[in-house]
Amino acid sequence: MCRSNNYPKGFYCSWHLPSPTYIPNTFNITVMHGPRELVCEKDAFPKNRCHIRYLQLFSTVKYKVTLTVTNALGRNATTITFDEFAIVKPDPPENVVAKPVSNNPRRLEVRWQNPSSWPDPESFPLKFFLRYRPLILDQWQHVSDLSIAFTEGQVVEGRLGGCWVVRPKPAAPPYLL
Repeated sequence: MCRSNNYPKGFYCSWHLPSPTYIPNTFNITVMHGPRELVCEKDAFPKNRCHIRYLQLFSTVKYKVTLTVTNALGRNATTITFDEFAIVKPDPPENVVAKPVSNNPRRLEVRWQNPSSWPDPESFPLKFFLRYRPLILDQWQHVSDLSIAFTEGQVVEGRLGGCWVVRPKPAAPPYLL
């Protein structure tokens, strides 16, 4: 699996065995962008993840990642191919605060900040969706008219008494101005 939570800096790929082998395994990961092989910097912890810097932004050339697992019984390889924007998945917003709107008991005001992992919100602003529901229900309601780079919204409901779950989340891919 590969994901970019800090676009446009780069992306990371992580992997795991579907079931334990109980014998030592070595992993080799190869990342290609067209004909060029990219450097994949492995993490010390967790050991099953590496980071790749984007070679070129807004590229139409697909990325190809091949993971090869080798052990005493042999070797197996898995390859995935993807477009640059297909893996852009920002982290959730931070410092989410919901409070009643003064003089209006039917509304909640919700504020949040962009995720700190998102390096350039000015050039690559995030669009957020705001979901909310009473704690005792499973069905979500949505506020979908939040504008680009908006970091607050209001929940309107007939009765806001009791406990509510409120979740702003970034839409992916990022919306560019």
